[in-house]
Amino acid sequence: MTKKEKEKILLPVLFILAAFLMVISLPREGQFKYQYQKGSPWMYENLDATFDFPILKTEEELRLEREQISRNFTPYFSLKPDIEAAQLRTFTIDAVQAGLSDALQGKMLTQYKTIYGRGVMDDVRYDALNLETGIAVIQGKMAEKKAATEVFSLSSAKDYFLNDMKIFTEQERKEMRSTGIDFSVFLVPNLIYDESTTIAVQASSLQDISLTKGIVHTGQRIVSKGEVITGTTEQILNSLRAEFNSKIGFSGNIFLLILGQSMIIILSLFILFILIQATRPRVLQNLPELVFILFLFVIVVAGSSFIYKLEPSALYLLPFPVIVLFMDSFFPTRFSLPLYILFLIPLAMITESYHLPLINIVAGSVAIYIFRIWGRGWQQFLSALMVFIAYLFIDLAIHLISEGTFERLTWGVFRNYGVASILMIASYPLVFLFEKIFGFVSVSRLRDLADTGNKALRELSEKAPGTMQHSLQVANLAETAARTIGADALLCRVGSLYHDIGKINNPQYFAENQTASFNPHSLLNPRESARIVIQHVEDGKNLAKKFGLPALVSDFIDTHHGKTRTESFYTAWCNEGGDPANTEDFTYEGQLPTTPEHVVVMLADAVEAACRSLKDYTPESISAMVNRMVRLRVSEDQLQNADITYRNLRRIQENLKVQIQEMYHSRITYPKRKRLK
Repeated sequence: MTKKEKEKILLPVLFILAAFLMVISLPREGQFKYQYQKGSPWMYENLDATFDFPILKTEEELRLEREQISRNFTPYFSLKPDIEAAQLRTFTIDAVQAGLSDALQGKMLTQYKTIYGRGVMDDVRYDALNLETGIAVIQGKMAEKKAATEVFSLSSAKDYFLNDMKIFTEQERKEMRSTGIDFSVFLVPNLIYDESTTIAVQASSLQDISLTKGIVHTGQRIVSKGEVITGTTEQILNSLRAEFNSKIGFSGNIFLLILGQSMIIILSLFILFILIQATRPRVLQNLPELVFILFLFVIVVAGSSFIYKLEPSALYLLPFPVIVLFMDSFFPTRFSLPLYILFLIPLAMITESYHLPLINIVAGSVAIYIFRIWGRGWQQFLSALMVFIAYLFIDLAIHLISEGTFERLTWGVFRNYGVASILMIASYPLVFLFEKIFGFVSVSRLRDLADTGNKALRELSEKAPGTMQHSLQVANLAETAARTIGADALLCRVGSLYHDIGKINNPQYFAENQTASFNPHSLLNPRESARIVIQHVEDGKNLAKKFGLPALVSDFIDTHHGKTRTESFYTAWCNEGGDPANTEDFTYEGQLPTTPEHVVVMLADAVEAACRSLKDYTPESISAMVNRMVRLRVSEDQLQNADITYRNLRRIQENLKVQIQEMYHSRITYPKRKRLK
C-alpha cells in the first residue's frame, strides 16, 4: 500500500474519530429552544405548560432566606456538671481551711448550685446572643431551649452572688468577709458553646429550605406572544428551562438528542474540511498538521463540555484565545483565524447562548494581532492586558444590549477575564511542546533561527563572508516578495539565510568568496568544478543536521537549485569538446520546489546571483535579467510541482525587479575639489 493510499484511508478515519470524541463529551441535557430577556417582548407564539413543574426561587430569594435562618438560628451550648463539681470541691476545701461554720457553708453551696443550675456563660458569648432566639442547652442527650435571660453571664452571675445576700444574716456576712476570700472566683462558665452541633443543625435547617415557591400546572398560560417579560415571568421561564433540561436527559428522547448533537458536530467538521480545502489544501496531505488541527478542535469541545458539567461559570476562566495563538504559531493568520472561529461554534450548543463564543472570537482576534507586536518576553503581559480589555469591552457591549442599564454589573467579570488572560500567557509555552510532538516549526523558533548571531550563521559569516552577504541579500528580496503574494515572509527569510550554508566546506570555490587574484577553478576541468559546486547542496543538508535545523528550513537547501544545470561549467565543458549529452554531471540533484515559499527563495537566489554579473544596473537591464531568470526556471520545468499561480509568479517577478533596482540604484558622482593656484 502506497503512502497516498494510506492517507486516503486515514483521512476519513481521523475525522470520524474526532467526531466520536466530541459527541460523547457533550452534555446530555436538552436544548431549551427559547431565547428571552427581562424587559423584552416574547418573540414566539403563546407558550403554555405541557407538564407540571415547580417555580424555582431566585438566587436572591434563597440568599435572603439563608441569611434569615443564620440570623435567627438558636446556638447550642452544653451544660458541663463536672465544671460545677470541681469548683464546689475547691470552695469546700478553702471554706474549711478558713474556718467557716457548717451552716454558712451549706447556705453558700446552695447559692452556688442555684447559679450553676441556671447556667453560666462566657461574657463574650453572652453579649453576642440574639435575645429573641435564645439558646439551646444540652444536658445529656436532651436539648432544652431557654431564653437568654434565663441564664447568667459570668459578670451577672458574680453580681448575683455578691449582691443577693438576703439568705445570709449580718453575722454570716461578717464571717465571710473576715476570711479575706473572694468567693466569686468559684463561679466560672459551665455553659460551653457546642460548635459541631450548632453547625450540623444549622446546615440541616439550610438544607430544608424549599427551592420552589409554587407550581405551574399543565395547560396554564406562561407567556403570550408580544408580552413584555417581567421578573416573575422570567423566573417561571427559567424554571421551565431547568425542568426541561432535567427531564429530557432521562426520557426516551436521549437518542434523538445524541442524533441532533452528532449532526451539529458532523456539520462543523464538514465546514472544517471545506475551509482547509479552500485555504490550505496541502494540510489534507500532511497528517501531523491535520491531527494537530483536529486535536485542538476536540480539546475545545470536549474540554468545554467537561468544565460545563462541573461548573458552567468556570467556562469564562478558560483561555480560549490561546488556541488561535497555537495555530498562528504554525499556520498563516488567514488560515488559523477562520478555523478558530469555527472551533467556538459548538460552545453555543453547549452553553445555550451566543455570549461565550462571541466574546472569545473578539478576544482571540485581538490576541492574534497584538501578539505580533508584543509577543516576546515581558511584552506578553501587555498582550494579556489588551486581551483583558477586549474581554471587558465586548462583555459590556453585550450587557448593555441585553439589559439596557449599567446595573447588575459585577466584579466577577474582572476576576474571570483576568484569570483567562493570565492563563492565556501561562499556556502559550505549550506551543514548544506541540512543536516537538508534531514536528512543527513555530514562529518563535523561526525568529531564533533568523538571528544572525546564532552558531550556524556565525560560522557561515566567518568562513564564507561573501556567501553570508549573498544570503542576506536573498533574504531581504525573498521576505519582501513573499509578502506580495501572502506567503510566509519569515519562513522565506530564514530559508534564504540557510540555503547556501553548505558553502562553509569549500568557500573558496564560490565566486562571492573569491578575490580577483585567484580562482581555484582555473586548476580544475569543468566537470570537477561542477561536482564541487553541486556538492554544496548535499553538504548543506549534512550541516543542517549538525546544527539541528528543522526539516522545514533544510528543505530550502534541497530546493533552491531544484534540478537546474550549472550552465557556466556545462558550457565550458561543451566548448572544450566534452559530450553535450553528458548533462548529469552538471545537474543539481535537489528536489523541485513544492510551496510558494520554495519558489520565492529559488527565484530570489537566482535573480540576486545573476544581477551581480550585470555591467550596467539600468532599469532595462535589471528588468531583462529578472525576466530571463524567471522564464528560464519555468521553461526548465523547475516549478511544475509548486503550489503557485501564474498571477503570484508575476507578482514575485515584478517585486524582484523593483527591489533589485533599489539595491543597485545609481549613485551621484561627487565633484573633486579644485586645487588652489
